Amino acid sequence: MKNIKIIYFMLLFFSFIVFEGCKTSESNLYANIPSSEEVNRSPTKKAAVLIEKSGAQLWGENCVRCHNTPPPQAYSNEQWDVIGQHMRVRANISKVKTEKIIAFIKSAN
Repeated sequence: MKNIKIIYFMLLFFSFIVFEGCKTSESNLYANIPSSEEVNRSPTKKAAVLIEKSGAQLWGENCVRCHNTPPPQAYSNEQWDVIGQHMRVRANISKVKTEKIIAFIKSAN
């Protein structure tokens, strides 16, 4: 019975050390990224997060998750504008995100 208590204590202690180690390293990784609550409370932080994301990142997060996109050369720049506005409504994407995605696609056209 005494051996079981010692083993239990050692297991508990080891688990605590492992989880605390993971916790501190993760908090250091994401120290400069605002939480979603901070972003929702502050429009400037929300804008800063959107500014940091490139058109390529937004394209990957929004367009590719639902379907394969055609190559940029498949449509003219004017047609991409129309497609962007259509997908903005269909996918509920903000105007800023849509503009960045369209600029990214046009840059490859």
